[in-house]
Amino acid sequence: MSQLSLPFLTTREAPQAHSDTRAAPPSGPRLERSVSLEEPRPHLAMAARLAEGLQRMVREPVEVELTDNAWTMVSYRRVEGRLRFRLHHMFGAAGDDVITALAGFTGHKRKQHGRTIDLFVKQNRALIRSSPERDDVPLTTRGRVHDLREIYDDLNRRHFDGRIDARIGWGRKPPGRRRRSIKMGVYLHDRRLIRLHPALDDEQVPRLFVELVVFHEMLHQHLPPTEGASGRRCVHGPEFRAAERKFPGYEQARAWEKAHLHLLLRRS
Repeated sequence: MSQLSLPFLTTREAPQAHSDTRAAPPSGPRLERSVSLEEPRPHLAMAARLAEGLQRMVREPVEVELTDNAWTMVSYRRVEGRLRFRLHHMFGAAGDDVITALAGFTGHKRKQHGRTIDLFVKQNRALIRSSPERDDVPLTTRGRVHDLREIYDDLNRRHFDGRIDARIGWGRKPPGRRRRSIKMGVYLHDRRLIRLHPALDDEQVPRLFVELVVFHEMLHQHLPPTEGASGRRCVHGPEFRAAERKFPGYEQARAWEKAHLHLLLRRS
């Protein structure tokens, strides 16, 4: 699955279920209802328009689900001969240029089309609903296996000279069907808040890997996003990636992730 994420606009690639775009002739767009939307009928009509436009451009069957996700704006994957899009509901008002960019984002010119999508998202940021959670809501740091507060304090002392000032806690397992992707952790800049996916609180997940995820999120405060002349914000720039690779045990932790990702997805 590929996706564009917020609050900082970046692209992330993951293996797709199918890479062959030589699909059978389109059999008509199909829609998925998003239960998080407050006005499903208007959104279904907008999803239908998007699905029809995208299908004409990519020349393969398309499904569209509009969401109210505050983090991932665009994602897609190919499953069973269909190209399935999950789009923030802001795209219901997208013009032909943005629909063209969404279609092109699935091809070879991802960067070019990604810039058009980024600009559209930036222009419509007011439609992204932030989490209603208050900063004074207690966080669960001690899990069944891993204690995030202990890990955070140790990493802060060893790698940041105690300069990182953030709250940390376990997130909640999202409801619904089994996922095909997982966001290990997230750092919310406006709240100085780190959350880790609860799937990591397991006996089979080594402490080293949890430490790397926490370290990664702490780096977001230490090395905040940069913005280029074009207005694109870069979250994981060269300096960030170089600092992350200096983490003791980085290669070992990444190797474990690659070999055991299926275990985390099973619990997500």
